[in-house]
Amino acid sequence: MKNKIKKPSMIDGDKLSGEFYFQSLLQEAYVKGVLSSKESERIQLECLKLLADNTERFTRGQSSSIRVEIAQGIMASNLFTIGIYLKSLPDLDTAIFHIQNEPLEKLYEYGLAVLKRKINVAHYFYNRVCKSKLKTANQAYNLTIDQGFKPFFESYEINFHAHEIPSDIDYQLIHPVTDLAGVEFVIKYLESLYYENLFCSYFDADTIHEVMSGYDPSYKYLLDNICAQVFQNALGCQLLTAPPDRLDFSPADLNALDKKLKNHSQAELQTQLETAARELVTDLELTNPTLKKYLIASLPKITTTVIQGLATHSLNKVFVPRYNPNIKPIVHYNMGIKMDDKAYREMITEFLSCRFFEDKLAIIKEQIKTLADMEDLLIAGELDPAEAAMIFALLEDIELAVLTKRHPLHPAIDAIDFSASEIRMQQNLDAYLRTLPRERLAKILSMTTTVEVV
Repeated sequence: MKNKIKKPSMIDGDKLSGEFYFQSLLQEAYVKGVLSSKESERIQLECLKLLADNTERFTRGQSSSIRVEIAQGIMASNLFTIGIYLKSLPDLDTAIFHIQNEPLEKLYEYGLAVLKRKINVAHYFYNRVCKSKLKTANQAYNLTIDQGFKPFFESYEINFHAHEIPSDIDYQLIHPVTDLAGVEFVIKYLESLYYENLFCSYFDADTIHEVMSGYDPSYKYLLDNICAQVFQNALGCQLLTAPPDRLDFSPADLNALDKKLKNHSQAELQTQLETAARELVTDLELTNPTLKKYLIASLPKITTTVIQGLATHSLNKVFVPRYNPNIKPIVHYNMGIKMDDKAYREMITEFLSCRFFEDKLAIIKEQIKTLADMEDLLIAGELDPAEAAMIFALLEDIELAVLTKRHPLHPAIDAIDFSASEIRMQQNLDAYLRTLPRERLAKILSMTTTVEVV
């Protein structure tokens, strides 16, 4: 027996709404002449009857009237539930057949059964998301998973609010979920988040943290997607034939990427990225076909990002060098060359002989050119706290940090390890620092942990 060739449906499925599936299907069917005016009228009447029945259930038979917005919500829930069932059918022609030959009340009941199964699917993906959850400082990511879906699983109501999404979802996906509502939105979001987690699981959590810190040191407060940046960095490493799990770039790496990627059309650039993505999938041994499809689908957007980075000479914002916020950078400070001994002795003799402090300040401004000489003068200058404070006020924060690091005040050991002049200098410096505003003092003390005298 010969197989019958199935005729293509008169209705274009691409024109149907995912969120308002039933309504859009009815409209397309009526426009294409698949549904008659009489059938459309019958469907409208059955929709009103279903609304009346569910309104009575909502009020538990205690009232025949409800607010308009509540009635609209119940109607939207009814239509959404019917649409859920029609989506589950093999094709559009089958869906139209059921609309034409089944009472809407039956389609609604079938839809409730589908909704219950879909809630189980949402639980399944939520459990997988929780098990694959990244160790990250990003607050939106953590709150979305730990707390955002609790309202949905605790209070999602399929009889009157099936189209609603009781949840608090702030974290942004690579591919935002659009044109879906209710449990369908939740399933799609959780499924996408699971695949993003799955990809990130191929990389060390601390490395990802450094990548995101390189993207923005305050990334924990941002809504930006983590997986997208990890994928971009992995592609950059792949383009350099570097180990993809390194996820890091030196200035030379970025120059090499610039030379490799510039002067290409958008199509050529996307082809390069597609090749790198296929190689990355092989090198990481990614076997999940849905994950591979999910990543490949993000390449057009990444291509645009790379083009913008090349045009603005900011490729380091696309392929981000890692940054460890726990390792403070070392600031190398050169105190300068001291004046020769003879000149120093003449200067300090003149300084000590001055009767007025204004004359001493004039000597400092005229003859002291380096912090090394200033340090010697502060020790040997026999300064009282007020005089010392006026000299310290001439110094920049980095210079005060250097002196603080080199001359900390340790009263318990000062008398043993330091001369009287050195102790006086320490005490004068400590007294001056205590007069500074709290914010400035904190900044200077913080600098003492990163400055290194050379």
